[in-house]
Amino acid sequence: MDKIQRKRLWAALKDVLRFEVFYKLFAICLANPVLQRLYQAYVATKGLSFNKEILGTFLTFEGAAVFAGLFLCALVLIFLEISTVLLLVDRARRGENGTLRSALMCSVWNLRTLRGWSLPLSAVYYVLLLPLVNIGYRNSLVIRVEIPWFIFGEMQRTAIGRAGMLTIYATIFFAFLFLLFVPLYMVFGQEPIGRAARHSLQSFRRLGWKGVLLVLAAFFLWERCKWAFGAYWRRNILDSQDFNRHLVKYLVQSQAFRKDFLCWLFLAVVTTAAMALFLWMLAALADRHGFLPEVKPPAWSDDAKLAAGASGRLLRRWWDGWRQRFRRRGWQLCAAAAVLWLCAGVLWQLKETPLCHRPFVIGHRGCVEEIENTLEAVTAANRLGADYAEIDVQLSADGVPVVVHDTNLWRLAGELADVRELTWEELSVLTIRADNQPGKTGRIPSLEQVLQTISGLPGEMGLLIELKTTGGEAGELAAAVMGLVEEYELGGRCLFMSLDYASILPIRERHPQWWTGYCVFGSAGELDETIWKYDIDFLAVEESLVSNQLVMQAREKELPVYVWTVYDMERMRQYLEMGVIGLITDFPEEAKEVVQAYRQQNEEVRYAWQGEGYPLEK
Repeated sequence: MDKIQRKRLWAALKDVLRFEVFYKLFAICLANPVLQRLYQAYVATKGLSFNKEILGTFLTFEGAAVFAGLFLCALVLIFLEISTVLLLVDRARRGENGTLRSALMCSVWNLRTLRGWSLPLSAVYYVLLLPLVNIGYRNSLVIRVEIPWFIFGEMQRTAIGRAGMLTIYATIFFAFLFLLFVPLYMVFGQEPIGRAARHSLQSFRRLGWKGVLLVLAAFFLWERCKWAFGAYWRRNILDSQDFNRHLVKYLVQSQAFRKDFLCWLFLAVVTTAAMALFLWMLAALADRHGFLPEVKPPAWSDDAKLAAGASGRLLRRWWDGWRQRFRRRGWQLCAAAAVLWLCAGVLWQLKETPLCHRPFVIGHRGCVEEIENTLEAVTAANRLGADYAEIDVQLSADGVPVVVHDTNLWRLAGELADVRELTWEELSVLTIRADNQPGKTGRIPSLEQVLQTISGLPGEMGLLIELKTTGGEAGELAAAVMGLVEEYELGGRCLFMSLDYASILPIRERHPQWWTGYCVFGSAGELDETIWKYDIDFLAVEESLVSNQLVMQAREKELPVYVWTVYDMERMRQYLEMGVIGLITDFPEEAKEVVQAYRQQNEEVRYAWQGEGYPLEK
C-alpha cells in the first residue's frame, strides 16, 4: 500500500469513526428505546408470558404484525448504517470528496432495494445472519445475536447433539461466506437481495483461489482476534440496551458495570475500525477483480429533490445555529449542565439497597464430577462446598417423585420411553450413563432417597428442588414433594422452583414460610417489567436474561436473583458484582472459590439477612 492509499485509508477510518459515534448515540438514546417501548406496549396488553407461553403472544395476526413491523424497522436502521459505512469507505478509497449528509442521502435512496420479496429476505440477512456470525459487518442496533447456551448445553451432552451443533455452525458460516458480497451489490449496484445473492455466489468464481484465500484469512484473523480477546475478557459484553435512564445508578452502585463500560468503549472503537478495514478490503478485492458494481447516484424525482433539498437546508441551518451558539458560550453551559446532572444523579443514587442474603453456591444437578441427579452427584456437591444441590423432580407412572432431568430416557438410559410411562420399580433398575463420565454408571434415585442422603451428610447443605411437569400433574407433583419434605422435616433446608408457575402455588399456600421461586429461560417482553407481579421469593434466570436493569430492580424489590447455568469463573465474578446472589453451576468448587474471594474483597456489602443460609422468617 503506497502513501496515497495509506492516507485515504486513514481518512476512511476517521469518517467511519465519526459517523459511528453519531449513529451509536442515535441507537442508544432514541432508536432502541422507541422500539423497545413499542414492543413492550404490545406485550403488556397480552399479560405475562414466560417460557413456553412466549409463542402464544405472537401466534395471532395482531402479534405477528407487531413483530414483523418492529423487525422491518430494525432492518431499515441496520441497512442505513451499513450502507453509509460502505459509501464512506468506498469514497475515501477512490479519493473522492463527499459529505456525511450526501452519504446518508444515498443510503436513504438505497432503501428502494428492499421492495417486495427482498424485504423479508433482507430482514433475515441483516437482522439475524450478520449479527449471528458477527464478522466484518457490524451495526449499532442489533450488536449480536446468540443462540441461548442452555440449548447447546443440552446438545453437547451427547455425540449426536455435538454433531448437530457443528452442522448448525457450519451451515451458518457457509451461508455468510457465500453471501459475503450481498451488501456491496445492494448498496453500490442497488440490486434486490435475490439478484445480489446470485452475484455474490458468482463473485467467488472471479476471485480465484488467491482471492478466496485472502477472504478466508480475513475471516480467520477476525475470529482469532475475537478468540484472543474472549480468552482475556471472558465476561459478558454490554449491549446497547444496557444504556438507559438508570446509567448513573449503574455507574454508582455496580462495580461490574464500571468495568464492563470501559470494555464496551474499547470494543466500540476497535470493532468500528476493524469493520472499516474489512469493508475496505472487500471493496478493493472486488474492484481489483472487476466485479465491484458501479456506484449509482440517487435518481430523485423533481418533487423528491425539492423535499430532500428543503429538509437538508433546514437541518443545515439548525446545525449551523447550534454550532455558533456552542462556539460562543455553549461549551461552558454544556459542562455546567453535565456536572449538575452527574452530581444530582450521584446524590440520588447514593442510597444503596442491601442484598437479601449472602451469595449461594448451587450445584447444578448435583455436580459434574458424577452422573447428573444421582445420589453420588449430590454427595459430591456437598463435599465440594455447595450450599445447595439443585435436582430435577418428576412423577413416575405410579406417582412416585423421581430425580431425573429429561422427560425421555433415551439420553441417559438408552430407552425410548418417557418417565411418566414407567413405574418407580421399572425406573429404579435402569442403568444410566453420561458422555462426560465414561466408564461410570448410575441409578435414577427417588426424591425420598435423596432426602435420606441429605439427612446423613455432614454440614448443612440443602436442596434446590425443581419441579418438572409435562401435563396437568402440577398439583399432584407438588403434593407428593411436600409430603416427603414434611416427613423428613427438611423444609428449612429446601428451596423450590419450577418453569411452571402453577407448580409452586400449592407449596406457597400450604407452607408460606418455605422459599419458592420461578425459573425463567425466556420472556415475551422485558422480564424486569412484569416479573414483579409474581408471588415468589427468588428468581432463577438463564444467563442470557441477566441484565443490569433486571438485577438492580430485583435488588430494590428485595428479590434474590439466581443465574443458571454458569460455567466460567470470570462470569461468576461479574454476576456477583452485578448483584446476583445465587450461582447455579456444574462446578461448585470453583464457584465456592469465587464467592469466598468476592466476600473478602467486598466486606462493605450490606445484607438484609445477616445469618448464613436464607432467612427462615420472611
